[in-house]
Amino acid sequence: MKLSDSRTGEALKIKGRNISFSFHPTVQRGRRYGLQPRVFIADPWRSIKSSIQENCPRRLVDQASAFIEQAEDFYLSAQSSNAIASKPLLLYYAFLNLGKAFVLHTGTRTTEYEKAFHGLTEGLPLEGREFYDSTLKLLPSSNSRANIFPDFGRALTGRAMTRKTFELPHLRAQLLHGHRLWCDAENKSERFIEINNLQFMHSKSRKEVWLNLELFADDLSRFSISRKRLLSESSLGSIFHEVRSEKTEDGRRLLLFEQRQSTTYSGRPSDNLHTLVNLVKPRLWVTIMPIPPFWKYYLYLCPPSEATTLLPQLLSIWSVFYYLGSVTRYKPNYFDEIVASKYGAYIQEVISNVPHQFIFGIASEFAKREVAQAPIV
Repeated sequence: MKLSDSRTGEALKIKGRNISFSFHPTVQRGRRYGLQPRVFIADPWRSIKSSIQENCPRRLVDQASAFIEQAEDFYLSAQSSNAIASKPLLLYYAFLNLGKAFVLHTGTRTTEYEKAFHGLTEGLPLEGREFYDSTLKLLPSSNSRANIFPDFGRALTGRAMTRKTFELPHLRAQLLHGHRLWCDAENKSERFIEINNLQFMHSKSRKEVWLNLELFADDLSRFSISRKRLLSESSLGSIFHEVRSEKTEDGRRLLLFEQRQSTTYSGRPSDNLHTLVNLVKPRLWVTIMPIPPFWKYYLYLCPPSEATTLLPQLLSIWSVFYYLGSVTRYKPNYFDEIVASKYGAYIQEVISNVPHQFIFGIASEFAKREVAQAPIV
């Protein structure tokens, strides 16, 4: 296939500084948007508490703060527990209280959570097997019934959740951390593709900004993934197309995908960066690390048969822990069987490492800026 040349432009720099991609690269100040760098913290809970004090609607601050205190206590209790069977329920309740606080913080729900429900129920199809065939059913929220999971989904994405049933096997595949152990258990190829670079681009003469995305070619070839499949299953085909590139890094060839439509601006390019981010954010997964690049982005290749149950990263984490917490609470013997099965290493990895990612991820959403783990010195 003959590729077209990329549009003329350069990496966006403002005041001589290269602008790295972030879910929250700018903050609105009046009609303009100013740049905001990532913040490094050792304690994400402190950042969350500070965000609530600064930005939560005043009448809801006390309740949101109380939810955070409970969430932190549940989380720390899980971290200090020596029994793996006790961790999922404690971690789920940490997420649940974080979710309630976030909904109040964003103003998605304007009244206190005096009585609220989980918003999910678990089930099994006829003659189905626990864990292997389990489903989660979403219960919609209303003025008369507060269901926390759909409230959190709306607060996080700005959209109401419409899908009613989610197959647990599909959700397990969406967890970035532990994914290779999932591949081993399922005997399936990897679905996550690491993004080498996601760059804001700029044409000063045309007053345009757009995104370029780079991937290593051998990350696709080792799993026989075509460019067409990559763009289709990552849901980026309507946003990006491949253009010609001769670039390499450490002897590895890089593929370049350019945003199809640039965005024009009339004032400053920083005023439109949030528009570019909002296009791709739901299609990106991230791992947060204490070493550069601190936030590393991935694409998830979702098979067409599972596309209707695809959730943003924080929602898929929440839903899997809802299930694990429910099993450990009501059917602990099944949890023991799961841990003893071929999925045991995967489940233990998820319980050990995914919650840490959730806490830093939601801290960034509270702060509306990139919160990174303080570097190891």
